[in-house]
Amino acid sequence: MDLFYSKFNATNKLITINEIDSKHITRSFRKNIGDLIRITNGEGLLCEAQIVEKGKNIKVKVISRIIHEPDKLSIHVAISPLKNISRFEWFVEKATELGISQITPVISRYSEKKKINKDRLERIITSSIKQSNQFFLPKINPVTTFSSFILNNDEEKIMANLRTENKLKKELFKNNSMCILIGPEGGFSDEEINLAKEKKIKEITLGNNRLRSETAAIYLISALKTLTI
Repeated sequence: MDLFYSKFNATNKLITINEIDSKHITRSFRKNIGDLIRITNGEGLLCEAQIVEKGKNIKVKVISRIIHEPDKLSIHVAISPLKNISRFEWFVEKATELGISQITPVISRYSEKKKINKDRLERIITSSIKQSNQFFLPKINPVTTFSSFILNNDEEKIMANLRTENKLKKELFKNNSMCILIGPEGGFSDEEINLAKEKKIKEITLGNNRLRSETAAIYLISALKTLTI
């Protein structure tokens, strides 16, 4: 059964579906009053609900609820916005499918793009959790600078860096919350790498191939997921 998204809490008995999903439900999926659909609130709650009212905004009655637990590994990706916005949007879509927890756009010295369209990225994320049948909506954080992020974020971090020979190993991280640092097309500057070293951030290599930023991010997410299986 297809999955839809709406903002609601565990006590709601009647849920009003947003206009976009209402159109999909009635026009694309041809659902009618009495039919059942599945809805998530993006916070781990999955409901089976019955359509009780059609219109611009469908209303559904909750039949059953299931509360899902988040993955044991929480992955936060801090990545520079990319010059080619379609590649950055591709990354956001695929990272969501892989089950990350949050994304922070980080501006570093060699970042060529300084802004993101947060509303559009949130729409991509919402579409992606529905497509990949997930129940947790990743968070898009405000844009920040590299130095500010490093100095004000206390998560355990790993940085992709071509200049190191350290390989990704499970022993590199000590808890179930990990932040991945990915630089822009031009990589991190010497000053940024030195700051990361001062803050004891672990540097790892992704091999001899020069990967695009979005590819490096997806590679690391997948590798971390594999290490925790």
